[in-house]
Amino acid sequence: MLRGRQHYFFNVEWLSDCTSDEREWIERCAKRDSRAQRWVFKHFFGLAMGIGLRYLSSKDMAQEVVNDAFLKIFDQLPQQLYTLKSFRGWMRTLVVHTAIDCFRKEKKNDLISGLNGYDDQFWTAEDASGNQSVAEILRLLDKLPSMWKVVFNLYEVEGYSHEEIAKMMHIPAASSRAYLTKAKQSLRKLITIQNRIN
Repeated sequence: MLRGRQHYFFNVEWLSDCTSDEREWIERCAKRDSRAQRWVFKHFFGLAMGIGLRYLSSKDMAQEVVNDAFLKIFDQLPQQLYTLKSFRGWMRTLVVHTAIDCFRKEKKNDLISGLNGYDDQFWTAEDASGNQSVAEILRLLDKLPSMWKVVFNLYEVEGYSHEEIAKMMHIPAASSRAYLTKAKQSLRKLITIQNRIN
């Protein structure tokens, strides 16, 4: 207890993205307090579920990923607690990696085929206006082949490099670049169509 409190006072960056209440619950969670674990799960569930749904097409699969990710969080938190600068960042990484593991298991026979999923004419659209909200972009992403959507999220949202994505997805870096290009072209076309309808 004393060691942790001393660390907290001297490391001003410790859990800098958390309120004092959140830090207290997370500390209790690190001591395997079941009430604190329930609080942390409920409190951060929405954020974790939002991440899971960006990578998986099914709500049930996303829920399973979130459950698995929180089991990892509760297991690793006692060792990680006083080195964490950002709890949400650490949690996001665990959820993303858990979602990618799940995605790979579901799509292991379909990783490369997505490149030829659309007619080439689909990619000749002019650039869209850029007035779409994040929610609209995420909704349009759901219309893309799953591999394109995952690579787009990993690169554009999470900030992973193509080399890192290649290792995570067990694909060549060149395929990651190709999926991202196709995803962007596809989004531009979908946004253009949506703007014409509206």
